[in-house]
Amino acid sequence: MMKNKALLICAMSVLLLTGCTEKHILNSTAPAEPVFETQQGIVLDWVQIGNDMDEEFVDNEEYPMALSVNYKVEQEKKSIDLTLLVKDGTTPEEAVVFANAAVRHLGDEVAMQDFSYEKSSDTSYGGFFKDYDLHLIVMPDYKMNEQQYWLVDMDIPKGSDEKIVPKEGAVITEATAEDEETDTESSESDQ
Repeated sequence: MMKNKALLICAMSVLLLTGCTEKHILNSTAPAEPVFETQQGIVLDWVQIGNDMDEEFVDNEEYPMALSVNYKVEQEKKSIDLTLLVKDGTTPEEAVVFANAAVRHLGDEVAMQDFSYEKSSDTSYGGFFKDYDLHLIVMPDYKMNEQQYWLVDMDIPKGSDEKIVPKEGAVITEATAEDEETDTESSESDQ
């Protein structure tokens, strides 16, 4: 038994001594540096962008009407469909505020991954929307096939930075008891 332990200790010592014989594992002469110059051919991580969008808007006190952010990018056509789902009872004005924030945030998320795009500003949705057409819809949940309830439905051509406006004649859905209960709970917890 003692021989086995001694043999095992010797074997482990030999493995440890021969495992790392070089002083420098990396043969680099300089420390790794981040690259801040514009790179060509950057592939955007749309899953990450989607996750960041949800994290920014869903369950956020500043956007209590927000339920989800959905998008579909068609790179060949250079277009993006952005659909924002909101709670019943959301007004067209609230929908426009949410849409403005979401479009600008999306442009900023792209600019964080690809430095060649400028960030949004008060007068611009950002560099991404100078290259991509935007189809924007804001609607209450479960109203995909009932366009009369859509609060915003517009196309914004690339580079136009056209102002987001409510859909004319949109019918406002009544807030459900569940939505009102959730809003009451959140306002009580804020106090």
